Amino acid sequence: MRIVYLHQYFNTPAMPGGTRSYEMARRLVAMGHEVNMVSSWREANGRKGWFVTNEAGIKVHWLPVPYSNRMGFGERIRAFFQFALRSAQRAAALDADIVFATSTPLTIALPAVYAARRRKVPMV
Repeated sequence: MRIVYLHQYFNTPAMPGGTRSYEMARRLVAMGHEVNMVSSWREANGRKGWFVTNEAGIKVHWLPVPYSNRMGFGERIRAFFQFALRSAQRAAALDADIVFATSTPLTIALPAVYAARRRKVPMV
């Protein structure tokens, strides 16, 4: 099965933070599924535009969207919606049998609904 998995704050074990989505996606890959993870790259290192890495068989599509809890409310909201709009386009362009989304933030449902409807596949 081809799975498009959206999690704005996806982390690998080498990154600080929770790895729930990494572990779930890694297990899906081990069961023979193709997983395309759509996530944000939060490091302020000058990257521009989408880039793709392979993390334990998970094809991760990273979009540089700086984010920090030190940002003001408006800046954080802008980051959420910037990612939602750009990730909707990316996710809808990927072949999928199902679209899977996990929060945080809750705005992750927006690109997931869009991609699922465009691909005419179920969304979880």
